[in-house]
Amino acid sequence: MGIEPIKISICSSEEESWDTIWKWSWFTREIWMSEHWEMTQRALQPFFSILSKLRVRSILDCSCGLGFKTVMFAKMGYKVEGSDASAIAIKYAPKLAKEQGLRIKFYRSRYEELGKNCNRRYDCVYSDYFDEIGNYKTLRASAKGIYLVLKNGGKFIFCSPPQEYTKRDLKNLIEKEWRKRKRFEIEPPVERDGLRVIHIEIPEKTQEGILENHVYLIEESGRMRAEIAFTINSRIKWTFQNFAKVLKGAGFRKIESIKREEEDILVIAAK
Repeated sequence: MGIEPIKISICSSEEESWDTIWKWSWFTREIWMSEHWEMTQRALQPFFSILSKLRVRSILDCSCGLGFKTVMFAKMGYKVEGSDASAIAIKYAPKLAKEQGLRIKFYRSRYEELGKNCNRRYDCVYSDYFDEIGNYKTLRASAKGIYLVLKNGGKFIFCSPPQEYTKRDLKNLIEKEWRKRKRFEIEPPVERDGLRVIHIEIPEKTQEGILENHVYLIEESGRMRAEIAFTINSRIKWTFQNFAKVLKGAGFRKIESIKREEEDILVIAAK
């Protein structure tokens, strides 16, 4: 009697990969959620004083994922909504908010489609993924989409390498990031609803950044299958000058930066 082979499904695009990652991240959240809440709070803490100085009241978290940042904004008293290109992320983000006693509007939209998918304007649009967009055409279209959902005088805020960094400096950042990465990580198995899932992450260094290969081993009714997703995270491809050019092209009138860490700044673009 032959051994039944493992069925392997490989995502065909980065968008499909994110759907897979969010699906199994939600399933396995019991093993990482507590630490992630703490990391999110630490990451956003310096950001709140900036929002206060800018007199921001309403925010669109336009790369909300499962909604952790969106929930944090809501808990700080901001009128916040969340959007993401992943249908799976948008499926689970309201459930996360509800678990925290909040009702937050989430909707599915790519950056470049915000103008047609959003029926309101915000004081601030925040993204922690704009700097990781894969190609220049999409970067330009995304800047225009974000511009359209801001109020006059509204601010778009995201991360960027320092202004003086060149393409060569970006390659050095990739090397530095690569040296910090473990060569693979295996999370403890999670069992629920008749499924047993193990997540394995295997990074690779590329010209654009760190390619993360996510392997999910799923056991159900005694049968094993695998789902494989991939994302470039962190993608270190664009300089501050690249961002400034596309933002000005989209109509933003003023572009400033605030130093956040040694090799990281916050860009504030005003409409």
